[in-house]
Amino acid sequence: MDVEDIETLGPWTAHIETMDKALAASDAGESFRAWRRAYSAALSDPGWHGLLTVARAALRLRARPSLTRETVARAQETCWIALFRARQQRSLNGALSAAAVFDILGDRGAFEQSMRVVEALANRTGEADGPDRVRLFIERLADQTRIAEQAP
Repeated sequence: MDVEDIETLGPWTAHIETMDKALAASDAGESFRAWRRAYSAALSDPGWHGLLTVARAALRLRARPSLTRETVARAQETCWIALFRARQQRSLNGALSAAAVFDILGDRGAFEQSMRVVEALANRTGEADGPDRVRLFIERLADQTRIAEQAP
């Protein structure tokens, strides 16, 4: 399973679909309003899946220059909430997924903090493969970074 690709269906799904349609129609205002509705729906859900789905959706809003700063801040905020929920629910998948979003955002400080949460969870959850999953996750990110740096 590729943790950074977690997308789940829920009460936020229709709003994200509306956001994507508005983006395709170059309607920045409607796309952001739809994203806010998705955020509200995910925030109302007790889990972390919806929040990370909404945070990843916010990354698509960066394509609109008028929304770049706002959406990056919203994606970070949403990802922090998801990370805290994942930690509370002792979900290594959730914490790894949040770390992946912070990495995509290029937020090194948040990524490093989230990795401390990940490592603590890997040791506390009792999952036999937890530390190995963390190691593989870090290796995969390092490989992606090397590939991106080698691209022309």
